[in-house]
Amino acid sequence: MADKILDRQIEQLDEAFHHLWHALFLNRPDMKSDKLRGLSFIDMHVIRLASENPDIILREIRQHLKIPQTTLSSIVAKLEKYGLVRRVINPRDLRSFSLKITPAGRKIFAEHKRIDTMQAKEALLALEKGERDVFIGLVRKAANRLKVIK
Repeated sequence: MADKILDRQIEQLDEAFHHLWHALFLNRPDMKSDKLRGLSFIDMHVIRLASENPDIILREIRQHLKIPQTTLSSIVAKLEKYGLVRRVINPRDLRSFSLKITPAGRKIFAEHKRIDTMQAKEALLALEKGERDVFIGLVRKAANRLKVIK
């Protein structure tokens, strides 16, 4: 019985996520950016970590994202190729590298942040004022329990 309830809930949440995704992304030119084309969620997260933590070393980025070294190396190579980051010696640990965000990388990060903010605002405005904190709390609770990227 409990498995059938969970299965139904999974279907309902999957449908709700797809409807939310469709409402926020598909056929919404204001929620898209040609500047971000070709960059994945994980690419943007690397840029975000490096932007918000200029002293972070590559090993710490890898540990934070829970990805293999080879994956991070591929991401960094791609971001360097696009001219969004540069590897630099970390001043805190001269044996390690950090990522320096280039002016183009800062523009990409700002564009990504702009779209994220628009999407969050639209999702929250679809709820009543009293529901917003509950929604945020539940999403945050699920993310924390899953121990996903912080």
